[in-house]
Amino acid sequence: VYPGSSVLSFGTAGCNLGCKFCQNWDISKSREIERLSAQAMPDEIAEVAAQLGCQSVAFTYNDPIIWSEYAIETSKACHARGIKTVAVTAGYITEQARADFFEHIDAANIDLKAFTEEFYYRITLSHLQPVLETLKWLKQETDVWFEITNLVIPQANDNDSEFQQMCDWILKEVGPDVPLHFSAFHPDFRMRDRGGTPPETLVRAREIALAAGLKYVYTGNVNDVARQSTYCPHCQQTLIERNWYQLGKYALRGHRCGYCDTEIAGHFSDKPGDWGQKRLPVDIQAILKKNAASQSGNTEPQKGPSTMQTNQSPQIIELSSDQEQALLQQAAAVVAGTVTRSRPVDVPLGDLQDTTVSGAFVSLKRQKQLRSCCGSFGKPQPLGQALQQAAVRAAKDDPRFPPVSPSELAHLDLEVWLLSGLEAVPEQGADRVEAVIVGQHGLQIQADGRSGLLLPGVPLDHGWDAEEFLNQTCIKAGLPPTAWKDPGTTLMRFQGISCAARLAELVDLSTETQVKTILGQREFAQYLQYIQSTVDALLKGQVPSYYCDAVSDTNLQGVALLLSRTGTDEELILSKWALKQTFPMQSTVFSLCQ
Repeated sequence: VYPGSSVLSFGTAGCNLGCKFCQNWDISKSREIERLSAQAMPDEIAEVAAQLGCQSVAFTYNDPIIWSEYAIETSKACHARGIKTVAVTAGYITEQARADFFEHIDAANIDLKAFTEEFYYRITLSHLQPVLETLKWLKQETDVWFEITNLVIPQANDNDSEFQQMCDWILKEVGPDVPLHFSAFHPDFRMRDRGGTPPETLVRAREIALAAGLKYVYTGNVNDVARQSTYCPHCQQTLIERNWYQLGKYALRGHRCGYCDTEIAGHFSDKPGDWGQKRLPVDIQAILKKNAASQSGNTEPQKGPSTMQTNQSPQIIELSSDQEQALLQQAAAVVAGTVTRSRPVDVPLGDLQDTTVSGAFVSLKRQKQLRSCCGSFGKPQPLGQALQQAAVRAAKDDPRFPPVSPSELAHLDLEVWLLSGLEAVPEQGADRVEAVIVGQHGLQIQADGRSGLLLPGVPLDHGWDAEEFLNQTCIKAGLPPTAWKDPGTTLMRFQGISCAARLAELVDLSTETQVKTILGQREFAQYLQYIQSTVDALLKGQVPSYYCDAVSDTNLQGVALLLSRTGTDEELILSKWALKQTFPMQSTVFSLCQ
């Protein structure tokens, strides 16, 4: 839609799917909504978009279907100013809600995550058919321009037969003119057990789609100018050359091929936009305040936050050995108190309590392997507050790992990072390698609405040089490894100081980590006898007892049954585990017996 034009993009928190591969999990799964969010009313978004010269506003990063009322009101405000709206969505919406939502949407990108119900059910915790129904409904009942994106994941949805079935369905149900994008997967969130998508897989998928009769097929998340560009389906001439978001050759005359006059599907301006690969963060409230000040006739220079990236950052601080010990003890007390649900001992931080830092992270490791790492960065705040929030989150809210259990505390190493000196890297392209000093700098990268951060200690832990450090920061952000070379990628560096110690040396764990016995010895013997009689009754076709009255019920995170046949070596192990949640013991054990 309107190639090369600028788009104001925004999102909220949460999602109606549970994709294990979510590339925006830090937004869609965020528990820090109040702290990380900014206020923007619908008319304010439209006003700022108009002032910035944006032709469109995109609802993206998380699915706008779950905040449809907000998206609808924002669309109305945008349309009043002649601004188009775009919804980036999984299309997982009920039949009753479709019309109300899409009535106000001009264009949409629908994530068709796979073409099997098994993938949707097991990996996204949703279903395929509602998405297919949304696609058919958009084609048959609306004038919404929509495109389809398929994230290709190795060993999950990357076989040729699935590509073929999906493309055949698209051709039959929504037609050959709907653009299809095959995008590369990068390991993230809860799917880090495989590598990224090989480029040749995307090439093969595109060839299958073109052979099936689809006219506009692209590859994405890889550096592939030839397959990211648009070609005339009649004469095969290049019409729009794309290098990521940077346009090169442009050979359209309105909506027609400049060579053979074939009509090209899509929405195009009289001439291409020149926004290119620039990615600029926007502070809506700061822009509105600046507008209000100028409209009031105040011509004095206004102090306030910039609407773009700032180079101002708290200066690097130094810690004495006593201050380091106090920081570690306070972080350890908060971690232990959060894990054991007890009131942590308050360790005085003195002058450090209100010292301003750009961010703080608390990292927990076990045998040098990362167990958890959480924190905040970018918004200056008092050190005591930043440390408290980071320690609580590290104990229970790192979405990559289950919450820390009391029995683990004695085995953990704790590390505290204080961050400052945030600045933009002025160098461009390959010269950025020389601007990064391993062991001194941490990195933050932003592009395509995604961001990633790695602390200064990470490359030392893994033995990376500066170039590999840059590559891995891109991967952390869900970007191609070499995205740091692109002129549209924002690269920031910062410095940090760290201190570390064994958690057990910082806080008294003697009463904190006692493991509670679920069943006493007598209760366990009675419950074991009940399980044996239940299995025996089920095998004989008799009616079993559904509940053991001699044992009180409780909630568990894991249970396993080992059954062995008398006189043989045969064993059967049945189990259920839930690292994030609990489940009732008695009903779960009975279901395992069945």
